[in-house]
Amino acid sequence: MTGAPASKLTRLSVEYGLTEHCNISCHACAHASPLLAKKFASLTDFRRDFEALAEVFHSRELRIVGGEPLLHPELLDFLREGRRIGIADAIVVFTNGVLLHRMPDDFWRLIDKLHVSVYPGVRRRLDDEDCEKLCRTHDVALRFERFRTFDQTLISKRIDDARLVKAIYRACHTATECHTVHGGRFYKCPMASLMSSWLALHRIDFASPASDGVALHDNPFLQRDLERYLGDAAPLAACSYCLGSSGQAVTHRQLDNAGCAAWLEEDGQALIDDVARRLLPPRGLRSTLRGVKELLKGR
Repeated sequence: MTGAPASKLTRLSVEYGLTEHCNISCHACAHASPLLAKKFASLTDFRRDFEALAEVFHSRELRIVGGEPLLHPELLDFLREGRRIGIADAIVVFTNGVLLHRMPDDFWRLIDKLHVSVYPGVRRRLDDEDCEKLCRTHDVALRFERFRTFDQTLISKRIDDARLVKAIYRACHTATECHTVHGGRFYKCPMASLMSSWLALHRIDFASPASDGVALHDNPFLQRDLERYLGDAAPLAACSYCLGSSGQAVTHRQLDNAGCAAWLEEDGQALIDDVARRLLPPRGLRSTLRGVKELLKGR
């Protein structure tokens, strides 16, 4: 990987959420942003966490995400620190684009890539053509990703079937593609980092176990722990409340207060049952498969 010393652990990307809240309200948002309280990341924490991680880790991309990262009043300072620390070859901002027209020249100079999520009914004052011009001017790679549906991800009902949790985890793209730094810890995915906050909305006490992430500070074995953690095929504790990449696709829509309340009341068991029907073989077939395995063992 370009820019990565041979001795460091390398991955495609690592991301950091500048806000937990957002300026739009998408149903089934995988970060639960429409439901979470307004919260801005600390620049001091960002600096401390990534300086520690950069000692042993390098990625192709540092992804600045949210919520909506353009809401953060210190956005440019985060971008400058990301460049200074050098954790990645490129800095990428993921945004819904609503506030792009307010971004100063320094914003465009500090980023390497811009990922704009385009949603039905969400208006941007900086249209596609003007955004493309700005990116060409500042040599910024640009991608528009247009959404018509969202996959349902977070659930408030625990998945009690260990086989289903494993099947969801094996099929999950997020666990391998969306590594996240949050609160002094490194996580395989953003869902693991926010699970306590999500479940608190449902009055469920979830204490994220140490095994769901890796401590970045006061850890003399950080690189070893990261390698073991990323290579571990076992699901995280948070996976028991997550559908990963296997959730049912629902038509994208914006929520009002009543819609947010309805989202909180959604039937998690129905979502689990839907995934189980698609990922697990029927019970009769399971028995047949077990019999075949036992027969083969006996040979």
